Amino acid sequence: MNEQENTLLYGPVRAGLVRFALPVILSMLATQLYTVADTMVIGLRLDAAALAAVSNASTVLMIFLFVSGGMELGGGLLLAAKRPTATREELCAMTYNLLLIDGAIGLLMMALGYGGIEQFLRWINTPAEILPEAARYAWFYLPGLPCLMLYDLAKQIVIGSGDSKTPLYAVLFTSVLNVGLDIVLVGPFGVAGAAAATAFSQLVGLVVMLAHLHKTLLIQPFRPGMLRPALLWDIFRLSAPNAVQQASGPVVNLVKQGLLGTLGVAAIAGFSCASKLSTLLLMPVFGVAQSLVFFIAQNTAAGQPGRVTESLREARRLVLLYAALVVGGCVLFARPMLGLFTEDAGAVAFGALMLSRDALAYPFTCLRHMQEARLRGAQKMGFYLISNLGVVALNLAACVILVPRVGFDGFYLSSYISAPLGLLTAAALVRLSQKSPAPAPESS
Repeated sequence: MNEQENTLLYGPVRAGLVRFALPVILSMLATQLYTVADTMVIGLRLDAAALAAVSNASTVLMIFLFVSGGMELGGGLLLAAKRPTATREELCAMTYNLLLIDGAIGLLMMALGYGGIEQFLRWINTPAEILPEAARYAWFYLPGLPCLMLYDLAKQIVIGSGDSKTPLYAVLFTSVLNVGLDIVLVGPFGVAGAAAATAFSQLVGLVVMLAHLHKTLLIQPFRPGMLRPALLWDIFRLSAPNAVQQASGPVVNLVKQGLLGTLGVAAIAGFSCASKLSTLLLMPVFGVAQSLVFFIAQNTAAGQPGRVTESLREARRLVLLYAALVVGGCVLFARPMLGLFTEDAGAVAFGALMLSRDALAYPFTCLRHMQEARLRGAQKMGFYLISNLGVVALNLAACVILVPRVGFDGFYLSSYISAPLGLLTAAALVRLSQKSPAPAPESS
């Protein structure tokens, strides 16, 4: 048994969870940092209109990634749950199934993107003056979409198998590459240069991760007999709820972008920058949650409930300490942080308002993610989906009601409603899930 598996299944829980989670957190931070770098380079080298165009285009492009997001999370969980008992041949077949399905979906999403991108941009009320730039960004981004989907899936497969360090090295490399290409390409080619930089970086990342999988999990050449119906059902069972959950994010963003479209370009640009920062600040929480999912899955499969309970307690302590730091930082330094993205005074004002006010709901959001990680690790996917979609629906409904009445303030006021209620709902569902039967054993 290797060092990574010992970290998950044996030894002190706090140290094991932190050692496993740290590379996951750093990987997520690095991934988000190069999206932040895209925004910074565009905002500082171009203008607020270019920022708004990329924001709208990125919102639409996320629609085409939700299925892949489900495959990533479901695939990683499946590997983690099977790792303690599966043979190397079974893990190999599972990996091939995941990659082939995700690759086919990626090509389909790319085709759909080219067929409907401009219509989607019009549906979210993209201002006419930025529509051509938004469409141009999307057209240069879409060729890299299948590569991005497979790259992200490959990282989750490796993490789910117990190795959280290799994906970190890959992400650091591709992030540096992406930022470097941004600096070189945005000046002469505008938003198209930023999109091309991202697409090429994801292609390189995919090659790196496939080479690693070839050395570790893909120990046999692919054979058609590896496509087993029972295995496909396991993949669907764990991936579909995650895909639905992933779809909720783009849907919410589409509606919010539609509401922003009535408030002007400065509001769109400011909201985009604040959202990038908020997502970046949530990466450590997502990293702890994802690590907790794998920790719970492997120790549940190994029959070690005491380690599961202790890992939950340690994860809550970590995220509450981190949440306190984030709230203080956002309240005190929101305006300087927004100034890193753009010199447009209106965009900075909107973004700083959003970031500083929205941060007050942050502790509730962090604790909810820990509760949902508990559900996912125990493979209670139905309860997880109810929890996640419930808070998303509540936040969206509050935005739709408040923004037309109170303007931009409605975006952060909606978090004050949805975040506490979301935490209470998640906690109630955890208690309810403990009374329900355990999921059926997975097929080999």
